[in-house]
Amino acid sequence: MMFGAKWIAKIDAVGAWILFFLILLFIVTGYGMTKQIMDPALAKYIHTQLLPVPLFIFFMIHAIKSLYKKLKDWCLFKSELWLNIYLYSLAFMVTGLFIWLHFR
Repeated sequence: MMFGAKWIAKIDAVGAWILFFLILLFIVTGYGMTKQIMDPALAKYIHTQLLPVPLFIFFMIHAIKSLYKKLKDWCLFKSELWLNIYLYSLAFMVTGLFIWLHFR
């Protein structure tokens, strides 16, 4: 069974908070590298090695909700099932592409 709008809203509610804290950590480690507010080597490791993948995954989770609403408003799909299949396929492909580019 595909996740519908109700599940997207619940997942987004939690994911948005996680994304918020990841972005704050991304900003702090960025300043840690440039302004030395923390150990620059640790800041660079967190900023470039640990944060990009979870940050992008939670960004995609957050973006799915808005994309779902817009695609549903535009009536591009006659069935909600096809909308869900398209949306999740797109999200997994874009996330997979980013992860592949990050680790290659």
